[in-house]
Amino acid sequence: MRPPAPKCPDISLSIFFPAYYDEANIPKVVEGALRVVDELGIRDYEIIIVEDGSPDRTGEVADELAARHERVRVIHHERNLGYGAALRTGFLAATKEYVFYTDGDNQFDLQELKRFVVLLPYTDIVSGFRTVKQYSRYRRFTSFIYNMVLRFLFDIHDRDVDCAFKLYPTELFRKFEIESRDAFIDAEIAIQARLLGYTATELGVRHLPRMDGISTGARPSVIARTIAEIYRFHRKYGRRIRELRS
Repeated sequence: MRPPAPKCPDISLSIFFPAYYDEANIPKVVEGALRVVDELGIRDYEIIIVEDGSPDRTGEVADELAARHERVRVIHHERNLGYGAALRTGFLAATKEYVFYTDGDNQFDLQELKRFVVLLPYTDIVSGFRTVKQYSRYRRFTSFIYNMVLRFLFDIHDRDVDCAFKLYPTELFRKFEIESRDAFIDAEIAIQARLLGYTATELGVRHLPRMDGISTGARPSVIARTIAEIYRFHRKYGRRIRELRS
């Protein structure tokens, strides 16, 4: 006999999606999230789209979704502020007990959120790692190097720190001020969570090919700003990280 499915804990949940060049993707992501919270039986929830100044119709499509679903709301950036700024906006806008985010590009299966939620009685944070990254060889290489650098400099042992499929207690983002406005933001959160004593569990998730929209994560300007933030954050937190190691 198959054992019963794990029971979803009684939680309230904020779900948000940073969206840029995602006019074809964001309806699929929002509908997927609505389906999952209904299947989990979560009644106290909100869905937030952080529209990061997209030049296409992402903003209009997001507003149409909000008009159609009362639990969906949109935050617009008047101009493109970058990935880190979009995540920061989403984390600070969350009003529920837990906050989950994934990207608005429809490269993850929202059904996998069910496996994350049932772990909440046993851990503070649930972080995804992509079992197979749907990236070019160049991006897989740079991602590998980046994770190795974070492990060496900050003692971050996440297998895939930049995986955009994570579930946090919302209170975490009231205990420190997010400084990063760029790709280093996930690493910054991992550093702060560790310094604050939060526990974390990793789960493997499927990474799906991007079917629509434009990816901007590997631009040289983004890489250059990330290197600068690694240097700045190591100067600021390196000593405390070394003390935790000893």
